[in-house]
Amino acid sequence: MTAMPSLPQLPTPRMTDALRRISGTALSPVGLLLVALAVCLATTGDASALSMPEAAAISTTDTGDVGTRDIGTQDIGTQDVATQDISTAAGAAPAAAAPESRAVTFATGVAQLTGLAISPLLVLVALGWRDFLALGGSNAASLPLHANPWFLVPCTITLAAALLQRCTSPGMPLPIRKALDAGAYLEAKLAALVAAGVLLPTIASMMAAAASQTATPDPMVQSAGFLSGGLLTALVFIGVFAVYLSVWISFHVIDALIVLSPFAIIDAALLAVRASILAVLAFALFVHPFLALLLALPIIVLSMLFAGWCVRLDLFALTVAGDLLFARKPAFARPRAFLARSGLDAPIRTMGHAEPMPSGVRFTYHPLFIFPKRVMEIPVASGEIVHGLVWPTLADSATQRSVIAFPPRFRTDVSQLATRFEARIREGKLRGGVRRLREALAALAGMLRGESTQQA
Repeated sequence: MTAMPSLPQLPTPRMTDALRRISGTALSPVGLLLVALAVCLATTGDASALSMPEAAAISTTDTGDVGTRDIGTQDIGTQDVATQDISTAAGAAPAAAAPESRAVTFATGVAQLTGLAISPLLVLVALGWRDFLALGGSNAASLPLHANPWFLVPCTITLAAALLQRCTSPGMPLPIRKALDAGAYLEAKLAALVAAGVLLPTIASMMAAAASQTATPDPMVQSAGFLSGGLLTALVFIGVFAVYLSVWISFHVIDALIVLSPFAIIDAALLAVRASILAVLAFALFVHPFLALLLALPIIVLSMLFAGWCVRLDLFALTVAGDLLFARKPAFARPRAFLARSGLDAPIRTMGHAEPMPSGVRFTYHPLFIFPKRVMEIPVASGEIVHGLVWPTLADSATQRSVIAFPPRFRTDVSQLATRFEARIREGKLRGGVRRLREALAALAGMLRGESTQQA
């Protein structure tokens, strides 16, 4: 009789309490999901590694016994024993390699998922051309959608146009540059949706297959993993989409900051940071998937922690981009507004509507856009509208702190906004600096023209 394969021990109450304390953050469901997937992958891998040699040994032992009983000679029985040893060793080799190959597949999927979320269009085009060439190019019988030239060529042209815009925009005037940045910002959102629809199901299916694959159909072995089948596949898909959304919104903030920033050098620095992270991750994946996994895990964790802050900043940038591209008309009765400071009952850059009141400003918003509206009364002792370079801001001159930020649509009629909130108008520092720089350049040009006229 051969001993039954031992089942892996389930987490003890002490381990469960420790996991609960570790994952007790605002994103605890996602943290528990990742922990469950890791434990499930470990348990299924251990069960497969232990069960395949034993199953091979049981099968070859029975074959040896039958051969010995049928022939009844010691020599042939010895040959059966030798055959048993060879079969056992042959069965042990793939059994030992199976958990490692599944782990490599899972690590590769996590690295590709992280890179796709960092720069969706670039990674989509790179993976598409790689698979197109690997499958034989135009001679291939069938190609997946992301490697099909009818889909890949337009994506490549779009990527080239976006890169050309990034390279040439620093030399353009500020209004044209900001309009182009707003267009690139909206294009990045569309590219993320396309990449998610084309590649995410493939990556999730690959990771689910690696996590749920078992080396033997024995039901006793399959029961060793406490998550299997459709439930595990569903958890992997949910985890993949949660990770993609968190990492994408965190790195999409770079596009949002480019829309909000008036300085081309800051735009170039932000793009360089994102490109460097993506290049390091790609090099790590080229060296070994486990190294890429070690680099991707901190990115994923930090992205989940800062996802809420990034969503609020992205909403503000989306409003600014829409105003810059579509020239929206301002509504002064109940203007769209964003909180411009922290320390209030809602986080900074929360989107809502602002209305004047005798003692300050009444701010109305819906938490997470679906919950009942909340009303916040913000005291303002001495209000002033700061006429900024891109958007105006309502500030309290008594405390020298900003209160409410308005979209760029109100920049063209700041006087009416100041009348609505009974505040005076003050020119922003950045706007004043740009104005003085233009005046100095105009004066210098006038002097040069005057000198050239005298010489003539």
